[in-house]
Amino acid sequence: MVKWEYLVVFISDSKVAQDQPEIDVHMDADRYTESLSIYGQAGWELVSFEWEVDGAKAAFKRPISAPSDD
Repeated sequence: MVKWEYLVVFISDSKVAQDQPEIDVHMDADRYTESLSIYGQAGWELVSFEWEVDGAKAAFKRPISAPSDD
């Protein structure tokens, strides 16, 4: 049976993009993509993403490694 561990993180948005409309509006999207990719590279699978007032809440899961029989 697979056992899972879970992680919930908050990714804050950039106030610069909100306060300075002349800056690329996709700046925050890049910030979220970069953060989510870092967790993915560490073996975490995104299972939930929810926008919040100042950012987004992301929930991840990954299988717990079974202890080796050395």
